[in-house]
Amino acid sequence: MVCSASHGSSEFLGEIHEYDKNGNEVTGSFTQQDVEGGYGLILFHISQSLQNDVNLTNIYLIATLTWDEFVTPSLSGRHDITGDGIIITVKSGVGTTRQYRVRGDYQ
Repeated sequence: MVCSASHGSSEFLGEIHEYDKNGNEVTGSFTQQDVEGGYGLILFHISQSLQNDVNLTNIYLIATLTWDEFVTPSLSGRHDITGDGIIITVKSGVGTTRQYRVRGDYQ
């Protein structure tokens, strides 16, 4: 997933962290069963020097998905990813779902 301040502007890559049902971060290779009941966290760390150029309360989000995956709610339009951010659900073509919290901050 990437975010940008406007169409055609620089894009910032999000860091994706996966957690199992016990809240333990899962790293390396894993299966859907390994993380079933858990959640994901997508973090955008924007340089403090860009705070005047990148408004995290009014940001575009772009996700790369396979042809049979869906994101709800829609990522169209602008989003506020400050504070607790937003929660999205990704549904695969085989019917599995996973929730992700999307947040951004300045560092």
